[in-house]
Amino acid sequence: MAKKKRAPAPLRFLVLARTPSGSYPHPVEVGLYPDGAKSILAFSIGPHVVNAGGLVALSTLIDGTRGELSPLFNTEFDAAELHWVVPFLVRLQAGEDVEDEIVAAYRELHGAAPETMRIARPRY
Repeated sequence: MAKKKRAPAPLRFLVLARTPSGSYPHPVEVGLYPDGAKSILAFSIGPHVVNAGGLVALSTLIDGTRGELSPLFNTEFDAAELHWVVPFLVRLQAGEDVEDEIVAAYRELHGAAPETMRIARPRY
């Protein structure tokens, strides 16, 4: 009898943005799995009935040569008022551990720590 493979533990994402419902680009939900240059962002965009979403590697989000947000994500970052996190994402991409600083900045902006959500580990 073959052993069943155990599914890898889900990843814990910090929920950095969750906007109220409305027309596009709302609602927008953005989560971050902070893991240095291997960090992942989770996006959910649009009304829950027809939303689109996925996991995006940090290297896709941050232009490594210029050290800034890729213009492809400006609409979502504008809608979610998330530009405050970009300097932290640049530092994550450089390999720094800034999770505590992100949580502190979020707490200062919103008065509480960010929620967390668990998402299955992507399989490549």
